Amino acid sequence: MSAKLNIDQHVSASIIRPPGTPEEQKRLRAEALRAAEGMWRNRTDIPLDGVEYQEQIRSE
Repeated sequence: MSAKLNIDQHVSASIIRPPGTPEEQKRLRAEALRAAEGMWRNRTDIPLDGVEYQEQIRSE
């Protein structure tokens, strides 16, 4: 018979926490966002507005 986890144990068990202090984690997230910042810049094949882009994709 397997032991059942209560909701707090289940949520804690399913969350993967990155190593480091909260400040280090924040710095790493900011670095990742800066690296991806210009990924879609200057594209002419998609709308620049995110909501308009989502509506276009959903209508296809």
